[in-house]
Amino acid sequence: MKKLIVLLLCCLAFEPALADARELVFAYNVFEPWKRLDAQGRPAGPYTEIVRELARRLGLPLRYLHCPLSRCLATMQQGRADLMIGVRPTAERARYLDFLEPPFANGDHLAFYQRRDDARVIARYEDLLPLTVGVAEGVSYLPRFDRDARIRREASPGMESGFRKLAAGRVDALIVNARQGALLASRPEFAGRVRRAALTLDDSHPNRLALARRSPLHAQRARIEQALRAMVADGTAARILAVSGR
Repeated sequence: MKKLIVLLLCCLAFEPALADARELVFAYNVFEPWKRLDAQGRPAGPYTEIVRELARRLGLPLRYLHCPLSRCLATMQQGRADLMIGVRPTAERARYLDFLEPPFANGDHLAFYQRRDDARVIARYEDLLPLTVGVAEGVSYLPRFDRDARIRREASPGMESGFRKLAAGRVDALIVNARQGALLASRPEFAGRVRRAALTLDDSHPNRLALARRSPLHAQRARIEQALRAMVADGTAARILAVSGR
């Protein structure tokens, strides 16, 4: 009996060490300004800092797996990456991702851009119906917009290429996160060529981290959520986001 108790105590003591020995693989798609690369090509931005702090609290080394959104989602589905941030829950994604509690932020806005010399007014949702709207591959916006078969969409690998299509007249309008759109529209390549339309859609969904169901760390979901809950409760997540003006 005494030997059994000693063995159980050893197993309990060894379990955290096993967890701490494994890395946290972060599927990293650039989504400026929240997930970006700095001048040295290193991951930066507030979403990056949230995951970095979470890994620190978990005692896990953090590894970045750089990929476009669609490939990042595929690596999560395969269990080759553990965590993503800044992806919207959908019924399809819920089959292979668990969206962690609590949310680290709430709400955002979706903006529309058009060419500066385009006189058409985009002020109501219905104004989109005659247009070809640029979207980013793999991105979910709002259920109403995503499911609307009346809207013609033209997908691009990312928002930079989407703005290039808009400036070149290959799409009539572009839907984009409001802060990301303002950042891109101010670049010399696009400044003076595009303008923000009057239409704005409110995106009120809570922002959560996503854990791959096939991740080796999935068994530690409760521990990860506990660390995340502490980051929200002690104000760390809010302070990180406040630096970016989120």
